[in-house]
Amino acid sequence: MKILLIGNFAPPFEEETLQNITLFNRLVEDGHECSVINISAHPARDQRFITPHGHLGYLLTLVRAGWKKDVIHFSTKGYLRVGLLKMMLSIFVAKVVRAKSVITFYSEFFSILGQMRSPFGGTQTLFTSFFLADRIIFSDKDTFDVATMYRKKANFELVPSFIHIPDRLKEKNSLLSTLLKGKKKVIVFTNIMQSSFLFEILNELLADSPLPQDAGIVISSSGASMPDVKFLIEKASKGINANLIFIEQDDIQSALTAFSRADIVLRPLTCDGEVFFEKFTVSARKVLHEGASVFFPNGLVFIKEGTAAVLCAHIIKTMLYAETGPLPEIKMQDPYETIRKIYE
Repeated sequence: MKILLIGNFAPPFEEETLQNITLFNRLVEDGHECSVINISAHPARDQRFITPHGHLGYLLTLVRAGWKKDVIHFSTKGYLRVGLLKMMLSIFVAKVVRAKSVITFYSEFFSILGQMRSPFGGTQTLFTSFFLADRIIFSDKDTFDVATMYRKKANFELVPSFIHIPDRLKEKNSLLSTLLKGKKKVIVFTNIMQSSFLFEILNELLADSPLPQDAGIVISSSGASMPDVKFLIEKASKGINANLIFIEQDDIQSALTAFSRADIVLRPLTCDGEVFFEKFTVSARKVLHEGASVFFPNGLVFIKEGTAAVLCAHIIKTMLYAETGPLPEIKMQDPYETIRKIYE
């Protein structure tokens, strides 16, 4: 098959970006011809991925890349009006070139914002898109349930978020793998910034009480702010620096290695590569490992109200040591195989 994937394929690497890249790699390995349009605010590092400039650049790239494709698959978190318009445009182009149109929604905020869309703009965009799309994939039940208010036909699918961890990864990241080897529990903080609520929670987590030696914290930050963030975190850690591991947020191999061992992933809310509400919100996702794949079965969005960092730190510790059983969806189906069958 000839497939066009559209979505966030650029750093900082989190579950959405890594899932998009996982899907691309698996399709290429299976012999499919794949093209990629990166709609992130940041350029993609992989030279195979096209990052268009401006709205006109996106339209021209979409028409050119979508020509003679069998499937056009658009992935989004559904926050931004511009993103939804790009999604609807991808469906229209798919109709013109006679390709199957597939949409993936994975969003920690669609459950709220999906019900608050303007009836004269956003609501009509979703009604039209959901009616015209051949298949719409939702990565969690809450988003699926909220989206039913826009449902016009039986084209909804529930497919869990997933990341595939390649076998060759350990050879490329022997240092990080060695640092994580003795850790029974791992918390990953991605895209952390000094002015963010995420930084406050990490400080409280370190200051509350020393973490056991078998627990590790992996921290990624932007290149410019990494030295300052690293200094402040090490200062707050009160001598437990052996628990801290710092990685660059644009290092995909380190990100995959960290996710392959993670029990919880925390990050600011993002959409199309941009950070939103970082000073008062945090996404906390519980991680489930099943074979060579990583899943994100459930999570929380913390919204700051007063001195909430202490409370959030206690919740994170509780989540860290709470057991998570496999989801029925994961037992019944392999997410990649489900998506491939949707294409067919």
